[in-house]
This record gives sequence, C-alpha cells and structure tokens, in this order.
Amino acid sequence: MAAPVPQSPQELLACIRELGIDKTCSRFRRPPLPSLLLRELKEQADTEGLYFIARYSLSPSDLLESLAAQSDDAQLMRLLAANPRTPPPILLGLIEHPIPEVRGAVAINPNLTPREILKLLRDDHAEVVEALAQNPGLKIQHQAFLLRHPNASVRHTLAQNHHLDPQILRALGDDPDPDVRRQVAALSKADANQLQLWADSDDEALQTGLLERKKLDDSLIRSLALSAHVDIRTAVESRFELQPEEWVFRMDHGDPQEQLRLAAWREIPSAIQRNLCQKESLELRAQLAANPRLDDAIAEFLTQSGEPDIGLALLDNPRHQPEWLDALAQWGHPLLDAALTYATDAESALLHELINVRLSAEATVQLSAQGKAFPALRSDLAAALVRHNFPALRALAAGSQQLAPALLRQLANDPIKTVAQAARSNPNFRPNDPPSEPALSHSDQRIRSWIERIDHCLENPLKPSIPSSV
Repeated sequence: MAAPVPQSPQELLACIRELGIDKTCSRFRRPPLPSLLLRELKEQADTEGLYFIARYSLSPSDLLESLAAQSDDAQLMRLLAANPRTPPPILLGLIEHPIPEVRGAVAINPNLTPREILKLLRDDHAEVVEALAQNPGLKIQHQAFLLRHPNASVRHTLAQNHHLDPQILRALGDDPDPDVRRQVAALSKADANQLQLWADSDDEALQTGLLERKKLDDSLIRSLALSAHVDIRTAVESRFELQPEEWVFRMDHGDPQEQLRLAAWREIPSAIQRNLCQKESLELRAQLAANPRLDDAIAEFLTQSGEPDIGLALLDNPRHQPEWLDALAQWGHPLLDAALTYATDAESALLHELINVRLSAEATVQLSAQGKAFPALRSDLAAALVRHNFPALRALAAGSQQLAPALLRQLANDPIKTVAQAARSNPNFRPNDPPSEPALSHSDQRIRSWIERIDHCLENPLKPSIPSSV
C-alpha cells in the first residue's frame, strides 16, 4: 500500500527529518508528490527541504532551475548535478563548477550530451573521471578513452559499468591491473563465450572474479576446478561437488592440503591409492589409511609400514579388519598396543596376545581405564594386580576367571565399589567358601618388570589420543 501523501510542507519536512532525504525520495516515487507541495516547500527556505527538492528525481525542471539560480551551496549544487530532471543549461554550467565533487555528480547524470561527456573525460581530477566511468550513457568511444586512462581506479570503476560494449569488456579482461580484471569478471554483463574464455584463461584475477558471481554455469565450474591456481581450486571445492577427473587432477597438480583431501575422498580408486602410497608424506599415507574406501591390498601394504601414525589411522578407519589388528599387534609399539584395546572385545585372542603373552603394560592400563572385563587374564598377572593402588587395575584383576578364590573374596570386600562389584560379578566368586590364606608372591622377574612398566605408564600417560572411531 502506498504511503499517504503529505498535505503540507510541514508534514513533508517531518517525513524528511524522520526518514532522511534518500528514503523519502524512494517512498514518494509512486505516486509522485504534487508540484504545488514542492513549490510551497521551496518557499519555506528550509535547508533540508531544499536539498530534498534538488535530490527528488520528480521535481519540476523549472523548480530545479530556480534553485540553481538562487543558491551557490555546494551540497545543493551536487544534488542538482545528479538529478536527471535538471535542465541541460544548468548541467553545462555545473561542468565548470570549481568543486570536483560537484563536477563528479554531473558526471553520473544520465542526460549528458556527448560533448559534455567529452569535456568531463578531460577533467584534471581523477575522481571526476572515475564518476563518469559509472555513467550508463557512455558511447563506445568514451569507454575506449576511459579504458586507456592511466589511473587504475578509473578503469576499475569502468569495469563495474553494466552498459559496456563487448569489445571494451574483452579489453578490460586484459587490463594490466589484476583488480580491474577481477572486477570485470565479477560484475560485467559479459556473454557466455566471454565468461568461458576467462574461466579457461588461468588468469587468477579473472578466475577470482568469476567465483564472486552469484551464479555460475556448470561449464565454468568445471574449468575453474582444473585451474592452475590452488586458491581457485580450493574455492571451487568448498562450494561445489567435484567430478572424479577433478579429484584425479589433484594427484599430480595439487598442493599438500589438496592431496590430503584427495586421500580422504570417499570414491578414491585403487590406482590413485597406489600412487599416494608412494608419496613421501607420512601425513598423506596416514590420511589414506583412515579412508573407508581403502583397498585391501593397500591396507595390507600399510600394515607393514611400521609407522605409528599410519597404524593409528588404520585403527581409526571405520571398516578396519581383524587381520589389520593382528598385523598391527606385531609392531609392539606402545601407542598401538594401547589403541588396540579399544578396537577389540574382551574375548579377543588379540588381548590374550597383548597382555597374557607379551605383557604389554600399555594395553593393560588402557584396558583397565575403559572398565572392560578380561576374563582370560592369567592368574599370576591378576594376582599381581590385586593390591595395586590404582582401583581400575584391581577391578581388572577381579574380572579374571583365573584368579584364586581367596584373592577374589578379598577383592569382593574392596573399599572401592567398582572393584568389589567386579569381584562379586565374577562367576567364580563363592562368598560362602571357607577362608584361606591368599598367595600373593610373584617372584617372576617378568611380572615384576610388568608391574614397574604399568606404574611408569600411570605416571607418564601416553600423549597421542586414541583413534576416534575405535
């Protein structure tokens, strides 16, 4: 619904002061304000009212002419200079105005004649010529003159003009200033062929400008995805889904970060996996090892690498296979021993290998920290943990079905609830059996060394985090 038209100069002034001149001009574009009201407003001689009349594009020409004759206020002259209703004789006089801002306002007036434009083209102030570069009425000869202007800011403004001749657009695409090239690619109304030429050009400024457009045809996206410039390829990747050939392009032409993303690509073919395995970057191979699409043969190769980061990445892979775990367990690396306890269950033969056979302190500590039961824990190892200061280790011992009954009854009375509960949940717990003296001697040097290493682990926790998916 249209805003109600003010009925008096006072009402119009109130509206101007509330909304500002520009918003008031926009509000009363349709229907226009009555000429009589505008003339009455001029008689008020209020500065804001006069500025409004000079700015209002529907003010009568004779009213604007009278304003120009009665005042030399620079701001008023600037508003008159830009108004399309200002009579040509007034514009001609304002072209000679001593203040550059006024001449610049004349330069954007759509009603300039070719002669007036020519005069402004030769203005000594770049800001005047820069304003002229915005004018939609420029002929091709005027555009060509501005194209050769030594001031890059003038050419930059010209590149934003939506009424440029196709020849001028092409020439701006070759401008020596990259910001001009970026601007013309971003904002001009170039045809599809011209845009495609810019996309295929491998000119970073032009390609950057194309990416600033709100809409890009698919053919442009495909060209930009194969740009020689990593920033362009990265920008395309962040906004659009890449095609397989565009991922493959990154194998030989991508920077390290692009190759890392290639290694994480969910559709990565085996041939590319083999290629990436030959790269020197450990981070790249680790990224590949975590990819759910990892080829079985590549996985087998990686399990023989002996690199802890790769081993952890294989464990982080959501589709890790039992044979991968068995191979990684052979490495005997503390971090992997610890991580493997998160990737297997309590009945696994792998835990038997890690703890009962190899006496891995790291695996023992991590298993106890998870609160997992390990019914197959050797009786002598369980006995060695019965009086340990760390409750989680005592709870681990309490879950062993190999633990001597007397020791199990002792743990059932442990002051720590989780320990006592673990002992009472053990199928071998018999609360009513006659008491006997528990045998706690563990003179075996290997067991004593195991306990010492467990204590060291508790004092010096492993720094790297356990893989997230295990």
